[in-house]
Amino acid sequence: MTGKPYAAIIGVGRTRFGELWYENPESMVVKAGLDALESVDKGLHRADIQACYFGSFMYQVTNKLGLVPGYISRELGLNVPMTQTEAACASSSSALHNACLAIKSGVYDVVLVGGFEKMTDRYGKIVDDLMFAADPHEFDSGFTFSGLYATIMARYMYEFGRNNEKCRIALAQIAVKNHHHAVKNPYAQFRNEITIEDVFKSTLIADPIRLLHCSPVSDGAVAVVLCKPEIARKYTDDPIYIVASQQATDHVSLFSRVSTLEIRATKLAVSKALKEAGITLKDVNMAEAHDCFTIEECLFMEDSGFYNKGEGWKGIQESIDSFVGSKHIPYVGDGWEVFVNVGGGLKADGHPVGATGVRQIYECFKQMRYEANENQVSVEGDIRYALCHNIGGSGGIANVHILAREV
Repeated sequence: MTGKPYAAIIGVGRTRFGELWYENPESMVVKAGLDALESVDKGLHRADIQACYFGSFMYQVTNKLGLVPGYISRELGLNVPMTQTEAACASSSSALHNACLAIKSGVYDVVLVGGFEKMTDRYGKIVDDLMFAADPHEFDSGFTFSGLYATIMARYMYEFGRNNEKCRIALAQIAVKNHHHAVKNPYAQFRNEITIEDVFKSTLIADPIRLLHCSPVSDGAVAVVLCKPEIARKYTDDPIYIVASQQATDHVSLFSRVSTLEIRATKLAVSKALKEAGITLKDVNMAEAHDCFTIEECLFMEDSGFYNKGEGWKGIQESIDSFVGSKHIPYVGDGWEVFVNVGGGLKADGHPVGATGVRQIYECFKQMRYEANENQVSVEGDIRYALCHNIGGSGGIANVHILAREV
């Protein structure tokens, strides 16, 4: 890498994702936070935490909850600075970005970063609530987020697939792959295999998007403990380092962007993160991509540079069709191989909006430390670099973090 790491990850914790009817946001955050603290190999006390950073999107609407730092202070028994960040689906990765900056600047030595969302408490209104992350003109025009991504997907299929049936199949295969990856993830909301036929037979939500192209409505929380890289081995013999933390923004609305077929914020953030880490895409062994709808995983593969624009669906289909094995399915290209969404992604692990960004960090941390148990993707030490990609809305913000085993 080109400089000093932002921070070291020394502990992680999470709840399972799903319809957690008997949980509230505070209890979920406490469970994830305490699990993260207790997971630190050589021990960590609550008194060691100097600050907390949390991300969530809709808690005021869905749970009639405000002043989250006060609740978390009470539940965790801490009186340290606590910062709450909102950036739609990128809320907790934005909190992580801020925490990385705070540690690298020398303000804090040890911090707790968390993300949470309790979406099922307002199940009947959640489709409208999510549109807070879209342009009001889009909402007034009758769009939902499914509709926005259906617009992207329909245009993509027209421009690059020319309504080719293989393109349609490839976008369904993403869902099939991610459900396959989630089968042995004990925290995942959906641990069931699906088929391409299941995708095509599922309920039509917004043409051409069907139910099984979509991530679900979910509850859940995740937390990670960060510290200065210099003191990481005081807490663990196997820290994972954050060697790049980049953020980029773009227009909220689809209609005002240069193109509806790329997420410009993704392109900018990935490019800057790779440069900061001093690596290329061929060095990345694992990626957590923001797959709120299957078309978004395809766009990530193109916008990040793994595949050329318009050729992502071909690379995805060729990778999946040529795979021989029973576990995780990699995407392959010219001199590279990358495992994407090995825990099931947003599609199958679940998408409690404010928790998703930190959940990606959790997954990569566990995989890189060879602690994913039955869902382990490879032999110990194979994963040297992992890239976590989290966007807000339909692309108004993108956060990209690169994790490394060694620095």
